[in-house]
Amino acid sequence: MAQRSRGHPWLVPVASLRRHPGSVHETEVSAVIADLAISDSWVPDGVPVAFDGTVESVIGGLTVKGLVRAPFEGTCRRCLGTARGHIVAVVDEVCTDHPDPDLGYGIGGDFLDLEPIVHDACILDLPLAPLCQDDCRGLCPECGANRNHETCSCEAPDPRTD
Repeated sequence: MAQRSRGHPWLVPVASLRRHPGSVHETEVSAVIADLAISDSWVPDGVPVAFDGTVESVIGGLTVKGLVRAPFEGTCRRCLGTARGHIVAVVDEVCTDHPDPDLGYGIGGDFLDLEPIVHDACILDLPLAPLCQDDCRGLCPECGANRNHETCSCEAPDPRTD
């Protein structure tokens, strides 16, 4: 693994790589990324996110391919309990010297910053409406009991009569 810039583990040195189109550099990084959250799920603060993949030199830029892994937590959409799981996101991105600001990733001189790529992969892979378990029974609409942990004597309303 190549030396990382001190204080920023997501920076990958690419100067020598870019001088040889077609050359590939394998890289592994595991570090914390702040503010990885969407509406009802998030990567817990202080928990590292891992990237394992390659950076390849191509004419006009670099390609980044690999897997991003991170644990996530969230609020179960049925019972409002804690949902937990793991993100495994596939990364396949092109980085250029002059990217479209809305679409691409840039190369910062002699270094490529993987953090924005990994950040976006996590955000896109977090579930919008997580479940604590696939067969979560949710809350009773009458009394609010968590049907995963207790039973209630409420009759289930017939949704066809509403």
